[in-house]
Amino acid sequence: MGESKHRKRRFAIFAVEILVLALVIGVLYLYTQVSTRLDKLDKKTLNESQIQVNEEVKKSAAAESTDNTAGAGSAEAAEKSDDNSQVKSYSGYKTYALFGIDHRDKNAAFSGENSDTMIVAVVDHAAREIRLASLYRDTLVNVGNDTYSKANAAYAIGGPERAISMLNTNLDLDIHEYVTVDFNALAAAVDAMGGLDIPLSYAEIVHMNNYCVETSEETGKDYTPVELPERPADIEATLGTYHLNGVQATSYCRIRYTASLDMG
Repeated sequence: MGESKHRKRRFAIFAVEILVLALVIGVLYLYTQVSTRLDKLDKKTLNESQIQVNEEVKKSAAAESTDNTAGAGSAEAAEKSDDNSQVKSYSGYKTYALFGIDHRDKNAAFSGENSDTMIVAVVDHAAREIRLASLYRDTLVNVGNDTYSKANAAYAIGGPERAISMLNTNLDLDIHEYVTVDFNALAAAVDAMGGLDIPLSYAEIVHMNNYCVETSEETGKDYTPVELPERPADIEATLGTYHLNGVQATSYCRIRYTASLDMG
C-alpha cells in the first residue's frame, strides 16, 4: 500500500511538471510560427544557421521554389508557394533543454541555482508530437573537464551553457536552445489550474507547512497552512487528500526529509 501511495504522489507531481513544460514548449512552438511569418516579410533578415532542416528538405524546397517562380503569374500561385514553404520549414524536429532551478531572490545564501529539474524536450513537427525525457538531478555524470558530480550541479557551476554541455556530452545530444524557470512557474501553473489534490501524510504536512513560509515569500503568493491533526502512530501513513494551491504544491515538491527521502 505504501508503495502504491508513493507512486500516486509521484505521478501527480510529474503530471504538473508535464503541464508546465508543455505550456513552455507550446509558447516556443508559437514563437517559431510567428518568427517564420516575420521572415517572409523581410527575406534579408533570414539567417539560415537558425533554421535546421535536413538536406533532402532543402533540395525539395529549392526545386519547388524554382517551379513556382517559373509560373508566377498569379497571386494565388504565389500564396500557395508561401504556404508550401512554411510547411517545409517545420519538417523534422527540434530539441530543447528545459531547466527548473533552485533560484531564490529572497534567500540568496541558499540559492546555488542547481537545476533540480532537467528535461530534454523534442518537438517533432512531422509527427506533431512533443516528447519529454527527464534526467534525475542526482545522476552522477561528467559536468565538464572530466569532473564527475551530480547532474544538477552543472547549472550552478557554469549556468545554462555548462548544463547544456553536460547534457550533450553525457547523452550524445546536440542541443543549443533552452528554457529556464524557477519556483514561480510551478506555483503559477498550479494556481492557473485552480489547485491540485495531493494525498498527504502527517510528516509531509509538517514539512510542507514549513517550506510554505519561504516559498510564499519568494513567489509573493499567499497560502493557508494545512491544519495539523493529532500526531498518529505512523507519521508516514497517508491521512487523506488535500487541495493545495501553488505555494503549497511547490513546497510539497521540495520535501525530501521524510522516510523515503528524495525518492519519495
